[in-house]
Amino acid sequence: MKIIDLIKSDYFLLFVKREGKVVLGKSYSNLWLLTAVLSATFLAIAFSNASLDYLSYKMDDPFINWVDIKNEYGEGDFYGLEYALDLDENKERYHYYDYQADHSYTYMFFGQEEHNIQYLKCRFFQNLNTSLVEAILSKDNVVKNWKVDNISDVNPNTIGVIITEEVMKKMGYDSAPSFIDYMSYAPGADALGFDLLEDEFARLPVPVLAVVKRLPGNVDMISTSYFYQQACNDNTYPFNMCNPDYAGNLTYFIPADLKMDRFRKIVEDVGVQYTESELEIDEYSFYSPELIPFRDGQFVIVNCFDDYLDYEELKSINEKILDELADDGLYRVYSYAFSDYPLTQKAFLSVHFEDLDMIRDFESYVRDTFKVRIEMSQINAKENFNAVSAMGNILSWVIIVFAIVCIVLFIVNLLQSYFQKVKRNLGTFKAFGISDKALISVYVIILAAIMLVAIIVSITVTWLAEGCLHLCGVLKDGVFDYLSLWSIKTGCSIIIIIFASTYTVYFVMSRLLKSTPGDLIYDR
Repeated sequence: MKIIDLIKSDYFLLFVKREGKVVLGKSYSNLWLLTAVLSATFLAIAFSNASLDYLSYKMDDPFINWVDIKNEYGEGDFYGLEYALDLDENKERYHYYDYQADHSYTYMFFGQEEHNIQYLKCRFFQNLNTSLVEAILSKDNVVKNWKVDNISDVNPNTIGVIITEEVMKKMGYDSAPSFIDYMSYAPGADALGFDLLEDEFARLPVPVLAVVKRLPGNVDMISTSYFYQQACNDNTYPFNMCNPDYAGNLTYFIPADLKMDRFRKIVEDVGVQYTESELEIDEYSFYSPELIPFRDGQFVIVNCFDDYLDYEELKSINEKILDELADDGLYRVYSYAFSDYPLTQKAFLSVHFEDLDMIRDFESYVRDTFKVRIEMSQINAKENFNAVSAMGNILSWVIIVFAIVCIVLFIVNLLQSYFQKVKRNLGTFKAFGISDKALISVYVIILAAIMLVAIIVSITVTWLAEGCLHLCGVLKDGVFDYLSLWSIKTGCSIIIIIFASTYTVYFVMSRLLKSTPGDLIYDR
């Protein structure tokens, strides 16, 4: 009998109207119970999907997949290891993309107030155009979009820094500054008109490239090896404020939102009050790519061509200009005496892994071949992270299988209890010539319809729960949802549940209807 003919038959309508109510239970209790089971199942699947997505993101996050190998200075063949990391066969064997050689040091910086001094743990990258820096400047890690537009466009020799939001607040800033002040050891620089703290330290501005939520290795700041090179430079001493060239001119960074007309007016007023000749603004003579911050703006030089101004006069003019415009982001900068300088041996190597599958083998290779040790806690943490991801995937499918088993058992129990109530009616139908196949088909259609309604309701409930959590801002790391319903796994689960429930109905009813009409009618 075709399904269409079956649906049009009188006894099918009778089953739907009368027997269907029994299957649904009193007040549709069986439907609601099945919906509750499916809702719990889809909520578990959605939570599992979201957790695995988050784990997958973390596994791919260069913050996780970078391993630092410290240079113990003399212990092991560090140069040999650096050469081996360049070999393509090692990259393929141990599943890593690339590496970089970095330095690390702690420097002192002034906060917004002179008495506020911060010791910042700094990491200096050989190259800013890497996947690690890309991850650092990702949308979810940058604070309020305070970052350079494109890190690859930044000059490789920048002395710019990337700081954390925590450091920014410790330094007394409510908003990201264009520059922060390195503490330059410069005894005697007060003779050049610079203010000194305890007659030893002057402010030396370095540009801010970005403000982020976190940095790898729990450092406070990252910059380039060029910054470190200049800080160590004892040839030209670029970070020493005792240089008369620094004090002999007034160079400023003007942010884009500070109108040039206003700056001109302030400079004109200061020139009239404190010099016998007019101050002039040169917008084109100064350009230093090493000093460009994340904030748009321009550099200008303030000159007095008709008169010689000594250091104290220049200091007074600078103070008057900054008194008017410092709160608007104006900053005095200097043309530093940069030069090449040989750096000491690298502090550590950072290796970027594609995945963590071969991390233990890599550690053994490094230890046995080059006598260089990697701290085991770092390796163990990454292996555990890998194991958690695998277990999360397994548990996700275990949840699905358990839910299907529960649904199958529920259907079996439902049909068996229902059968005891209606088997005399079924015996009568069989006695009048209705085949087992037709009866089974009717029950398959009824249970499939009930299952479909339960699935639609439960998916709707789960989807609404996911949307509510997102709208309420209940998110991991402020970005990732706790529930993620829509996935291939969810679709597969729906198909498997429908197939398993349909087959269960067919199997159970086939066994129950094996009895003769007389046995069913007289309960033999």
